[in-house]
Amino acid sequence: MTAPGHSFLPRWGSIIAMILIGLGCILWVIGPMVTEGYPSTHSTHFNLSWSFQYQRQFFSGQFYPRWLEFSNFGYGNATFAFYPPMCMVATLPFRALGLGIGSALVASMGLATGILGLGLYLYARLFFPAWIGLGVMGMGMVSPYFLIDMYQRGAIGEVWAIATIPWIFWGTQLVITFRDKLWPIGVLALTYGVLVLSHPPTLLLFTLVWIFYPPILAPPAFLKSTLSRCCAGAALALGWTAFYLWPAALDQRFIQVEFVNAMDEYQPQNRLMVQGLLQGRPQVTTHWFDIGLTGIWWVMVGTFALASLLAVLLRPSQVQSPERLPREPLAERRAYLYWLGVGAIALLMMTDILGWSYRLALPLQRIQFSWRWMGITTILLPLVVGYFLNLGRQWFLAGSWWLAGFPMLLCLTIVGISAWQGSQILQQVVVVPNEIKTFENLAAAKIFPNEPQKRPGTPFIYWHWIFPDGLALVDVPEYRAREVVKWMPPLETDPLVAWVSGSEANLKVEAWTFGHRRFTATNTAENPQAVVLRTFYYPAWRVRLDGRWLPTDHDAEGAIMVAIPPGTHGVDVDYLGTATDWIGRLASVLTVIGSLWAWHRFKQG
Repeated sequence: MTAPGHSFLPRWGSIIAMILIGLGCILWVIGPMVTEGYPSTHSTHFNLSWSFQYQRQFFSGQFYPRWLEFSNFGYGNATFAFYPPMCMVATLPFRALGLGIGSALVASMGLATGILGLGLYLYARLFFPAWIGLGVMGMGMVSPYFLIDMYQRGAIGEVWAIATIPWIFWGTQLVITFRDKLWPIGVLALTYGVLVLSHPPTLLLFTLVWIFYPPILAPPAFLKSTLSRCCAGAALALGWTAFYLWPAALDQRFIQVEFVNAMDEYQPQNRLMVQGLLQGRPQVTTHWFDIGLTGIWWVMVGTFALASLLAVLLRPSQVQSPERLPREPLAERRAYLYWLGVGAIALLMMTDILGWSYRLALPLQRIQFSWRWMGITTILLPLVVGYFLNLGRQWFLAGSWWLAGFPMLLCLTIVGISAWQGSQILQQVVVVPNEIKTFENLAAAKIFPNEPQKRPGTPFIYWHWIFPDGLALVDVPEYRAREVVKWMPPLETDPLVAWVSGSEANLKVEAWTFGHRRFTATNTAENPQAVVLRTFYYPAWRVRLDGRWLPTDHDAEGAIMVAIPPGTHGVDVDYLGTATDWIGRLASVLTVIGSLWAWHRFKQG
């Protein structure tokens, strides 16, 4: 769908311009973080704690830490058995280079911004000239909602998810365009898979609208083959990410996932941007956080409304670019209508016109906030503005200079308002550098499995605690096993192993490392006695007594408990994963092997 003589990849001149503009946007976006430090956001306590634990366990030999060992005063948490790992994986290269925890988070945000911009450029370049592609790229990189995710919400998972969306559009369009090639299916599978590993709510919302992209953009003569190829790419994405996706989806019965929607304000139907439209009495949200998003929402509404008006008033021949390939003369027009349709749906899902649908579908409840749909419109709005620019360019080339001024002025207005909104967000950044530095110092001093023993403690960055002898971390309840009811923070730090009576006599810890515990216990009584571990129960933990496998049991508060027969016995407790973990890993391996085999056979014949 590129212009004749043009590659779907940028030329050298465009590459240089893209690098300069991209670097400028990245510096503008993360500038406050670079000069002042990682900001204080709604999720700072999670981001710091998860980064520290994930990095410490990864560099200690755990390739994929699913169980965070330092969480909940050393009892642990199955956080990354359910939360996607991409946001933490992105910090690892920067941590390996010697950056601190906060600096690694900042660098990963800069990387996500750059990846977002490159994806927008590549996708926009399939429809527009290079200079418009650069404009689309820049506008997307500095979009206000993207900045709010970074600076107010600290939603690094959603930041990475948004960054992958234009890449999936690009990969899908390559599948549609290069109908006799296999590699575009691989591109789609790879990019869609990265979204799977980034943010489940955004994955759900994007999938609901992506399924309409292939049938709308595919040439009618090749509709069936296009749909099958796009479905193959999506299926491969679900296949190679099964190591995460399958247990995250199917093992939720083991955890207290209902805490995701524990309060009314964590249900999307209660967090609509506008209510009362169906009754003719619209009311804009007054929620303490959502009200800060209303300006961004209204700009999106105005832009898509004007864009829809243009789509109605202009005939297809007026917007058809003479540079498009003859086989797909209206591809740009179809893409434009898709962007408008999806944008309209996303905006209406933030109002009571479509907000009622959240009550009908439990999966939609899990997105928590209706304004998560802005993750979709954040990508679509720059593309719509790019279409305006291209329309003005065509009119200018056709000699209608006065007519070309209207879309150009409209673009400048939208860009100007968005830039002002972005600057306002950056001016409101709250940074408490002493907190970040204190956390980094105390986290660096932690030695596993030691936890603070002295009391009292001081609450620190929401859920964490500073005691006279160190830092203790608490984690989200929704990833704790259903059997866990122990109160956090505990009144005192429990021993690694103890009899149910509280005694530590005749117990010897031989190993207590990430994912592995070994101890010996001598039961001098005539009947079996229970030993309680300072590790929360979760089915992924497996117990062996003298080499024999035992069912994993728990005490009344949800800690792992092992029944010790009379005599001396050796006990091993290992995090080996659930049955779904192993099935997911097998599915990932088979998907990769099968894809390589299919590629090899295709190349041979």
